[in-house]
Amino acid sequence: MKQKIGIIGAGASGLIAAYFASHNKHNEVHIFEKQNKIGRKVTATGNGRCNLTNMNMEPEHYHSGDIQFVTRVLQSFSLQDTLNFFHSIGILTTTLENGRVYPASLQASTVVKVFEHELSHNNVHIHLSRKIESIQPAGQGFKVTTAGKEEHFFHKVILACGSCAYGSLGASRDGYELARMAGHTVIEPFPAILPLNIINKQLHTLQGIRWDCALDVVVDNTTVQQVTDEVLFTAYGISGPAALAISRNVNAGLLKGKDVTIQCNIFPYYDYPALRDHFETLLSQPNKSLEFALYGIMNNKMPRVFLSMAGIPYEWPASESLNDIDVIIQAFTRATLYPGKPRPFTEAVVAAGGIDVNEVNAPTMESKLHKGLFITGELLDVDGNSGGYNLQFAWSTGAMAGRNT
Repeated sequence: MKQKIGIIGAGASGLIAAYFASHNKHNEVHIFEKQNKIGRKVTATGNGRCNLTNMNMEPEHYHSGDIQFVTRVLQSFSLQDTLNFFHSIGILTTTLENGRVYPASLQASTVVKVFEHELSHNNVHIHLSRKIESIQPAGQGFKVTTAGKEEHFFHKVILACGSCAYGSLGASRDGYELARMAGHTVIEPFPAILPLNIINKQLHTLQGIRWDCALDVVVDNTTVQQVTDEVLFTAYGISGPAALAISRNVNAGLLKGKDVTIQCNIFPYYDYPALRDHFETLLSQPNKSLEFALYGIMNNKMPRVFLSMAGIPYEWPASESLNDIDVIIQAFTRATLYPGKPRPFTEAVVAAGGIDVNEVNAPTMESKLHKGLFITGELLDVDGNSGGYNLQFAWSTGAMAGRNT
């Protein structure tokens, strides 16, 4: 008699879990996916190219209540194991900017198609448009009930539902609720890796401008993060790589009621003496306003915005403002941005928080509360930085759960 394995969710961790579980000839593997196709979030990652992992794979790229848990997982199914796995199923990889690894096709759809082929070849049963309503212990296994009241018995169950980020692709809180039903503790999720609302209204007039900036996150008067990268100014605040990189720390601070500001430097690649020389040259020009004189070193929408935020009259004659040159420079190198309420989960790449990892065994991913129940991927209280880290955690946890069924 075969052992029946039920996998809830056909995202990254669910797909790789099914692959490894189905390689045990004693297993009969079933996947339940509430969407009408598998791997929807996988196809959206890396702007449709699927950022599989990152060559710079260290635990410091992750956030969790227990980083040692992350370390044990990544040691059990490593970066090299991941690369070897994808090569073994016919997906060659290429490494691009900042160590980001993609399929050589640069198409996320390739990854999903290959998984479809492998799971079909291994006789995995895929049940689409099946939302799971409950998982209950039953005898030597679990009774799984769908929203349509279908009942299935499984000897082992892998919860791979994903987080509540990316709701437009079907993400929801379902996995957290199923875990709670099983007695697990859920650390309340909050959105991470997403654009930021900025309440400085002057900044909104820079909508559409892309500019490299240094952003420092200051929480209760302590700098907790520094990033230099491109910022996309928007009608509500900031987006782009730099904003996404700091969004977790900003939102975490705000949600804890702390005082959070962002110090913005729009001249990150200038040392101060060189920058001061440039400003002296520009401000020495006769018959120009301060705003107009500064067109020569930045986007012409920027002088008015940053001077206004600093309370400096942009109509000043440039030549009369030389005595205040250090204050003027600081308006562009130490501009204070005030973040507003976090933007919704629908815009978030990942969710921070999730199921307490102290209730899960690493590296097997088996629940400490229920033998035979496994929990993987974004459901757990682990989230990575942008750059392939969250997918790597999904591959690692899914593979270990599948191997241990």
